[in-house]
Amino acid sequence: MARFAYLAVDKDGRERSGALAAPNEAAARAQLEKKHWMPVRLTPAPEAASRGQSEKPSEQGASAPANAGGAKLSARDQMLFARQLATLIEASVPVDEALGLIAEQQEKATARRILADVQEGVVEGQRLADAMARHPRSFSGLFRAAVAGGERSGALGAVLSRLADYLARAHALRTKVQTAMIYPAALSTVAMVVVASLMIFVVPSLTEQFRAFNAQLPLVTQILIAVSGFLSSFWPLLAIGLVALVLFARSVFAQPGPALARDRMALGLPLLGKWIKTVNASRFARAVSTLVAAGLPVLDSVRSARESAANRHVAKLLEKMAVRIEEGEPLSNAMRLSGVFPPLITYMAASGESAGTLAVMLEKAADHLDQEFEAFTTAAMSLFEPAVILLMGAIVASIVLAIMLPILQLNQLAIG
Repeated sequence: MARFAYLAVDKDGRERSGALAAPNEAAARAQLEKKHWMPVRLTPAPEAASRGQSEKPSEQGASAPANAGGAKLSARDQMLFARQLATLIEASVPVDEALGLIAEQQEKATARRILADVQEGVVEGQRLADAMARHPRSFSGLFRAAVAGGERSGALGAVLSRLADYLARAHALRTKVQTAMIYPAALSTVAMVVVASLMIFVVPSLTEQFRAFNAQLPLVTQILIAVSGFLSSFWPLLAIGLVALVLFARSVFAQPGPALARDRMALGLPLLGKWIKTVNASRFARAVSTLVAAGLPVLDSVRSARESAANRHVAKLLEKMAVRIEEGEPLSNAMRLSGVFPPLITYMAASGESAGTLAVMLEKAADHLDQEFEAFTTAAMSLFEPAVILLMGAIVASIVLAIMLPILQLNQLAIG
């Protein structure tokens, strides 16, 4: 009985490594899949080298591979790499030569180094997915699982082309999300800075003259003077406190528990919760479609695609969905019970399962969700901008009113 060293991804997305005994590579791969681990690398292990290794897995999440380093390919670089490699492989260029050609034309030294290292692994006899495992920060578990499926099915070029389409759409969706978040944040920040500048630097000089009069000032003017005086006296402390609060919140929400609670609360917010569900459901559906088309089983595809969910609570719901599938539930029923997917999407998944076109129907479902997201974002932005302008106008009008009322009152006293 031979021994095999393995690198696999478990159902939680963690990398596992170790050695096991099996009659052949297929049997070893079957042992890993029985544990619901996705094999990434499986190589014969010399008896002396593997004797010291336990057959129990070691978690790679605690320490990255030694050659992984801190550098990684950007999302755009990953997309271009998959597209270029697919084109070269479909042109019958050997994988190692294709990797060398792509590495040579990279402008970034980091990208050249990473791709050259992947090429070196392939030249040494590793599968492409195994060589990519040297750089897990550049090639996610989903990426490597799709490549491994393409290698097993003999359609690596087609799988890489589909993977490039997935990465391109994911990058476009991520860009839209960032744009949708940056614009209102920037507009709100500008509005707050303008109002704060008025209250700290402009209003005090205008209201100082009111203190010379003993007349009773209107309530709105008294409030304006009090707020302006407070801000002008303590704005450095307030600014420091705001920065400290932001840093504290970032440190707190970097912890798994508070981050999960925050993401769960975000899903319950009106409008924003639906927006978050739509984005995560689209990314997940497209990821599963890509992996199923690469030849992976539905359960393995769902487990690997879970990392596409940016919201931690959604990822937890997707893991429960994978458990239901493991227990025998069809994908469409598991999607419906998860509470993440709209009814139309679950119906499309059910149609795909019955017709044997699950990958195609999930792709169409993701397209539908993307269109829904764009429509919602466009409508929200068209309402947000005038709302901020109206709010700014109301605040500035209140400041002007608070200043003008005492002036009119003094004029009436002078005339009277």
